[in-house]
Amino acid sequence: MSESNAVDLLNQPSGELDNPGVKYIAATRLGACSSHESLEALISASSGEREDIFDRITRRKAIEALGRRKNLSTLPVIQEALSSDDDPTVVNAVDALITIGLPLTTDIKTTLLNLLHQRSAAIQRVSIQCFSRLDVDDCAAQISPFESHSDYLVSGAALAYSVRYTGSLERLESLSERLSDNTVGIRRAAVIDLGDAGHEASLSALSSSAVSMPLRAKSALRILGKNHQYYLNTFLQSILIDDPRLLVYPSELSSPSSLDSICDYLRHRDEGKQYLGAKALLNLESADQHQAIIDIWNQHGSDYGVHYLITNIIGQLRLHSLSDLVVEALSNSEPQYAKSRIAAVWACLSLGLQDARPTIERLFLETYWDALKQTCFSVLKRL
Repeated sequence: MSESNAVDLLNQPSGELDNPGVKYIAATRLGACSSHESLEALISASSGEREDIFDRITRRKAIEALGRRKNLSTLPVIQEALSSDDDPTVVNAVDALITIGLPLTTDIKTTLLNLLHQRSAAIQRVSIQCFSRLDVDDCAAQISPFESHSDYLVSGAALAYSVRYTGSLERLESLSERLSDNTVGIRRAAVIDLGDAGHEASLSALSSSAVSMPLRAKSALRILGKNHQYYLNTFLQSILIDDPRLLVYPSELSSPSSLDSICDYLRHRDEGKQYLGAKALLNLESADQHQAIIDIWNQHGSDYGVHYLITNIIGQLRLHSLSDLVVEALSNSEPQYAKSRIAAVWACLSLGLQDARPTIERLFLETYWDALKQTCFSVLKRL
């Protein structure tokens, strides 16, 4: 979709479109543009309450796009959206403030504090996250009561805020314990919250948690960012190498007992089961591993989770006979397979694939993803 087409679609009434859903696609598209015309279209789409469901969704996407544009002239529109009667619009408005990254005005800070007592758990969580991420360090008295909130999303954000600005190891331990919860949503939220908490003492627990590698790496990089320890920290490297045999699994998750169940685990949406499936495959008798990996790749390799784990396993086992799959993964630039490139870079080191060095060098220079850049940097030093 061209920029001009996106502007036209965004300015057109939903009732006049055969598929009004394209309006929020257009809003997302304009978040990556820079012209004044596209900014005006996003501001218009972000302003005022909407009755039509498509216009509401478009407004949410437009506010999200304004955050990415980081234009200070849009702050009044984003602030207006904080008072919307549509909860997802409010969440996107707070997220936009986080993305823009400017210090909060007194009015916006007061509005966010009021939202803590008036709105949904999703709004409470993102409001507390906004205080943490924009370094608002004087709200402990207002936020600490939420540490015991019945919703783990709210309590986790509040605990993270308290750890960040009081250094409480007791609260840090409470957050870290959630990394082994049987519910995957609680584990994922805890990883995010530990990133907001910003305490290096949590890196060890993050490195062994059965949660997706990119999410753990993002939090680890946030914790380390101010200290510029990207290229030295062993816990971050452990996260990026991501050996399923070194993770700590929730107590209620049992290992798969057959090849069919390994396949089911690898394709599961709970990363704990995915990693348990990978661990079982790593521990198979060597006579069975090679064919099992090929069969799984041929049948399920288009699944991006399976694609990543098989690439990872080939590197962990140093399976030179399957190095062509590693080279293929390294060259795959489709966004949904991005984490497979991290596994492929490590596999190139494990397999000694010197011919891949120019590709890894180019990837290091071109990527904006810190986790991939860190991986390339570490591997290039040793390959």
